Amino acid sequence: MPSKTHIHFSKFLLVQLTILVSFFGLKAIAQKPKQPEKQIIEPAKEWLDNKANPINAHGGGVLYYNGIYYWYGEHKIPGKSEEQFADGGIHCYTSKDLVNWTDGGLVLGVENNSSNYDLEYGCLIERPKVVFNAKTRKFLAYFKFYPKGNGYEVAYVGVATSESPAGPFKYSHKFLGPSPKGSGDFSMFIDDNGDLFHLAVRKPDKAFIIAKMRDDYMLPIEEYKEVKNVEHHTEAPAIVKINGVYHLLGSGSTGWKPNIARYYTSTNLYGPWKKEENPCTGFNKVDSLGIEKTWGGQSSFIIKVNGLKDAYVAMFDVWRPEMPIKGRYIWLPIVMKQNKFAINWLDSWNLDFFKQQSFNSKK
Repeated sequence: MPSKTHIHFSKFLLVQLTILVSFFGLKAIAQKPKQPEKQIIEPAKEWLDNKANPINAHGGGVLYYNGIYYWYGEHKIPGKSEEQFADGGIHCYTSKDLVNWTDGGLVLGVENNSSNYDLEYGCLIERPKVVFNAKTRKFLAYFKFYPKGNGYEVAYVGVATSESPAGPFKYSHKFLGPSPKGSGDFSMFIDDNGDLFHLAVRKPDKAFIIAKMRDDYMLPIEEYKEVKNVEHHTEAPAIVKINGVYHLLGSGSTGWKPNIARYYTSTNLYGPWKKEENPCTGFNKVDSLGIEKTWGGQSSFIIKVNGLKDAYVAMFDVWRPEMPIKGRYIWLPIVMKQNKFAINWLDSWNLDFFKQQSFNSKK
């Protein structure tokens, strides 16, 4: 029969063994491998961030800076429709591969019960775009801004600044732009020499207009001019310059409902622009929509892929005004054919697409 001392010692060993097993078990759990990273972009399907939450960055754009892509977009408040003021500010995500995105949170938010501050809850903040000013070393966020209580009658351009692309951004001011009613959908385009241009839809006649911004990018420095040969009611403009040619991808004006894409090229931002054939082809099986509705999306931005020649990505938004946070994204690669855009629907793809295109072009 074992002695009491032996029994107590055995219990002590059992307790210590239990502690060790628990410790290393918990450590193993804590150090378990992460979920495999996403390898592909799947247009029109729900896109999750690193926290397994749907990405909340609508109508936005992407800035590349020091090896990181920054995706800025409209932060939509859960449970609210557009009519119930779903705009909560600007949300930012970061990525190194354009596929996997880390949530950077709100970089500019609205405030409740703050009548002395423009960005009070109930205002509308739409289509944010961020640029970097190499002279001032500041990052500037621009957004279509409708003050609280004014509806869609007068549209300002809101401006916020930051010392870092990751924010936070501090609201600076707003300006009307081309008319007493302001301007609507817009693009902020930096040319090769560093000049920044504001291209937008003028209210209320919906003419497409342009003005150069000051060197500090804070305000326009010239009178707005109507761009030559771009149709009125051309919304959602996304502009890029490739091999000396400007390309403008946009849409018609049908509210939240999708319509056929518009595409123009020019060798001068002020025009004349030439209307090209619709560059979109293919069919969106997710929503059962073709190019007559631009697959259910509306253009928002064109991303230049760093490190690859003539590699660009067209960003489109699938809007859900009754529940904006449920809006989705269509990202598709742009292929250059005879110096013109070709954007074909793909169920899935990644940046290897461009490497394969480069390989095929050399055959």
